[in-house]
Amino acid sequence: MLSTGLATVALGLLVLAPRLPRLARRYDAAALAPIDGPPADAADSPLLHRLDAWVAKGTGHGATLLPWSRPAVPIPLAVAFTPASHARAVHRFGYHLAGYHQLTRRSRVGGILYRIGVQLRPLAWFLPRRADEPWDDAWLAQADAARLEALARWLPRRPTLIVLEGEAAESAGRVAQALEHAAKNGEQPVRLLILGKKPAQSPAGIPLTPL
Repeated sequence: MLSTGLATVALGLLVLAPRLPRLARRYDAAALAPIDGPPADAADSPLLHRLDAWVAKGTGHGATLLPWSRPAVPIPLAVAFTPASHARAVHRFGYHLAGYHQLTRRSRVGGILYRIGVQLRPLAWFLPRRADEPWDDAWLAQADAARLEALARWLPRRPTLIVLEGEAAESAGRVAQALEHAAKNGEQPVRLLILGKKPAQSPAGIPLTPL
């Protein structure tokens, strides 16, 4: 019985081995910067629905048949823009997409358990991504040389929404170009949202969606 148990544990570790490096991945603060603070009320429900449909399109289900396989992502990188006047609604959307509201509604212990569950999620390669599964988020007001360099080598650990405003929105083309590495080599969808006027040219040749 003991030998059978040990063999089962060894087999389990062997199966999980390809997934274990994913547990060490952390939020890359050199490339990204999280949304700051809880959102104010925003009543623009039609925009929230459009944002939800846009980020979800082409993400794939996130599951794979084998633990060492990469999930299929039909649209690894998508770019959209919306007027700066929609900042409050976008803030609210990003806050909920990243799951921050899940922590505020839970107790301290509940929040810890929620975080542990999110961190361990990469081990369940065979489970499709849930609709309420949290994304990583970034809200960038500047995209200087250091940030662009970090983005050029960054790979997403989870589906990720990156919002550009101010000076960063004016550098959307360079940001999109930096994200080509993540689009080609990553295994998670990335969504780049420009908060401001429509760019004169489509960033990095990627189709631009108005929201």
